[in-house]
Amino acid sequence: MAEKMLVIAAHIGDFLWRCGGSIAKYIAEGSEVKVILLSDGLRGEANDYWKRPGANEEEALQVRRCEASQAAGILGVSDLEFWGLKDYPIEIGCAEIERLAHIYREYRPSFIVTHDAYDAFNPDHNAVSAAVRQAYAVASGAGFRDGLPVSSRQTPIFGFEPHMTEISQFNPSVYVDISEVFDKKCEAMKVFASQTHMYDAYVRKAEIRGSEARNRGSRPGCQYAEAFTAFQPAAATGRFIW
Repeated sequence: MAEKMLVIAAHIGDFLWRCGGSIAKYIAEGSEVKVILLSDGLRGEANDYWKRPGANEEEALQVRRCEASQAAGILGVSDLEFWGLKDYPIEIGCAEIERLAHIYREYRPSFIVTHDAYDAFNPDHNAVSAAVRQAYAVASGAGFRDGLPVSSRQTPIFGFEPHMTEISQFNPSVYVDISEVFDKKCEAMKVFASQTHMYDAYVRKAEIRGSEARNRGSRPGCQYAEAFTAFQPAAATGRFIW
């Protein structure tokens, strides 16, 4: 049975920079992937766009969503949701949390990937991480009545790497080898003309994580990887995980 991966990102490019390789890998292996982009990142995540003459909010929205759709298509994603929340600051209330809880119950993901609990430089990421986990608590409560079965309390949630890793005290517990699909991630990253400064940083980050996975994570031959935290203990197999 194919796994279902649910990715929830604060800003429109976060899914690509932080777990684009993992998305492409799971899709290539036949799994389903659903991506939810809570904001378009117009205020704080599109700095290269705002340098253009005549830059305006309407065009910025079109540019950002076009970039995201094109990048998602390269990775193989066909299930992409734009929620259009404002960013910097992002505001997530009860309505959004219940909407996420409903999606958990409806989509029934095998695992969820979102922001790690703490990003020293981006409070939006922290807010989304907390909301994603709060929504899961709601979805697993029998008193939340939306006509769908209650979500399992055992669904794993993983946190992807912040941009400023060490300053954010990020300690990876899971490495995903993305060597075979890294060319797809690079192709998708080049689409984001509104954030050109991110490309080199995430090529280098994948190289570093690949080295760690190869030399310290028992993954011989790994050239490129993405790193994640795990919000729950892993007990799926009952054996050590290598």
